[in-house]
Amino acid sequence: MPHATLAKMAKKYGPIIYLKIGTSGMVVASTPASAQASLKALDTNFSNRAPNAGATHMAYRSQGLVFADYGPRWKLLRKLGNLHMLGVKALEGWAPFRTVELGHVLKAMHDLSCRGEAVVVAEMLSFAMANMIGKVVLGRRLFEKKGVESNEFKDMVVDVELMTKAGFFNFGDFMPSSVASWLDFGGVELGTKHINKKFDVFLTRMIEEHKAESYEQNKEKQDFLDVLMAEQENCRDDVRLSMTNIKAVLLVFFFKALP
Repeated sequence: MPHATLAKMAKKYGPIIYLKIGTSGMVVASTPASAQASLKALDTNFSNRAPNAGATHMAYRSQGLVFADYGPRWKLLRKLGNLHMLGVKALEGWAPFRTVELGHVLKAMHDLSCRGEAVVVAEMLSFAMANMIGKVVLGRRLFEKKGVESNEFKDMVVDVELMTKAGFFNFGDFMPSSVASWLDFGGVELGTKHINKKFDVFLTRMIEEHKAESYEQNKEKQDFLDVLMAEQENCRDDVRLSMTNIKAVLLVFFFKALP
């Protein structure tokens, strides 16, 4: 239990401890005052995340909102996310879609029950969350019914769960220049590359279908992908979003659909 071990070390060595983990340095702040100094007063000095296998191979080389370095591009992504996805007004604006999706879930559960089939709640909630996010991000429900796409998404969810819930330790994150990193003990890097490949195919298809649909219909309300793609045409302070940035941002929101 790392938290318990670090708490014992803090009692012995003080509120701020410097540790050497492999070839990487790590500072542990163990009191409210030291945490405030790190996360508020000196926030910009500690804003960037250390590179790791997940960010590099699974999250498009840290091009999205979660792993990108602090700077103009990250500020733009945060602004767009807050304004069109996560802000209070945005959440209120998308409320009707959540209500409709809840109705779909209850109807699906009722239909399964009437047929005497088992209702797997975790799976139903996963698809419901994916449909809600799909409606906000892509302007469409991802899964009208169980089928090839839903099975594909379920497989990707299982892959991610295996990588994250198992809590795999990756030697390469702490000893990037060592033989351990090159040999990829535990297969963490191979696994993250596999997940990224599957999600990239999924996201590419969604984006291409979205482009085709956008030419065929006039939307009353822009979805989040419309907003991101519009930003590709703009250049603010020499910041321009690439398709890789867009995929990395979408990947984060689809990860929120994981049960």
